Amino acid sequence: MRVMWLGNIILPAIAEKENSPAVFVGGWMVGLSKHLSSMKNIDLVYIFDSQKKMAGEVDGYKYRGIPCNTNSSQKLGKEYVSQLIIALHEFKPDVIHIWGTENQHSLAMVEAAEATGLLDRVVISIQGMVSVYAKHYGAYLPEHILHGKTLKDIVKGNLKRGEGLFREKGYLECEAIKKVGHVIGRTDWDKACTWEINPKVCYHHNNETLRDEFYSGSWEYEKCEVHSLFCSQAHYPIKGLHLMLNALQIVKGIYPDVKLYIGGKNYYEIPKYQRNAYEQYILNLIQNGGLKNNVFFVGKLNAEQMKKRYLDSNIFISPSSIENSPNSVGEAMLLGVPVIASRVGGVHNMLRDGEEGYLYPADEPYMLAFYIKEMFENAEHTKIMALKGKKHAELTHDPKKNLEDLLLIYKEIKGED
Repeated sequence: MRVMWLGNIILPAIAEKENSPAVFVGGWMVGLSKHLSSMKNIDLVYIFDSQKKMAGEVDGYKYRGIPCNTNSSQKLGKEYVSQLIIALHEFKPDVIHIWGTENQHSLAMVEAAEATGLLDRVVISIQGMVSVYAKHYGAYLPEHILHGKTLKDIVKGNLKRGEGLFREKGYLECEAIKKVGHVIGRTDWDKACTWEINPKVCYHHNNETLRDEFYSGSWEYEKCEVHSLFCSQAHYPIKGLHLMLNALQIVKGIYPDVKLYIGGKNYYEIPKYQRNAYEQYILNLIQNGGLKNNVFFVGKLNAEQMKKRYLDSNIFISPSSIENSPNSVGEAMLLGVPVIASRVGGVHNMLRDGEEGYLYPADEPYMLAFYIKEMFENAEHTKIMALKGKKHAELTHDPKKNLEDLLLIYKEIKGED
């Protein structure tokens, strides 16, 4: 079977071969590409956006990087679509698997498949959905922060502009979903969202396989830093850092030694003249809340560094205002780390509230603070919940089962019995 993938990242093996910068997102594609390309009856080619043209073979699969220099919310033109058409003619795929709808290249591939008579071979994996995320972009923020007027806001666009870009990308997302006959999802949320856009689409369920590093190792209370919290990223408002800080201030009143570690962007290192309104708002929350000695930004982490950070933490927290099924929650659960997450999107499909961790309304940071206190005070019960969460995650993210399910989906799309 000939399978073509379209993704929005350069996979690590390709980046290494092409001497390109490594990326730390899209981890589910890394392990799956290795498993899929190792199968004798599968020929895999991976298409992705790149700064320059790339083509080659690595780890048993072919790849092709296609330059994409337009604004991320602009529909791609005939030149880009023609490059995809050429690739389709050359490879003649039995299945065209598009990973995500957040990028404009997804609609371009749908149009290329339509032009070559292969539209019925297309399946789109739902990751996040920008058409829906746009509605949550404000993330319970004051209006003056959304309409920020710092120098960075003026030059690069404030949060309202960011919300607008999501909405513009959402139009392309909806157009792509309306055209295809198949989507792959994993939660009630993504099923509901795609059904609203295209009631006739065939929905296939397939859970995600996470990065290899997270299938070994297990959290131990005795080895973690007691009263420490970890949020894996907070690069834009949807990730809910401001709400997390509200909860942290409450927790600090009871546990002055509480520590919050945050992955990704380091807000402390942004010079004042380069901050947007949201970045300044975050720093004000830290300063005014007396949290400077409680909040630590740990920067971008690779898989091994992330794993260590999870295992060193007392609790992992996902305070987002919207998510589908965040891989960070899956990674934490797979390692047996205690988890508290906002009950948004499809998170409830990953974690049973009160049994395997805690879920709380995203706009109620006082409930987040309460559950943090509950976990801190009841270590033995927390251990039991974390172990149950680990067992659940081992089923959800079972690489063998997920690969088998994906192959069945591919066969159905191809028309094999």
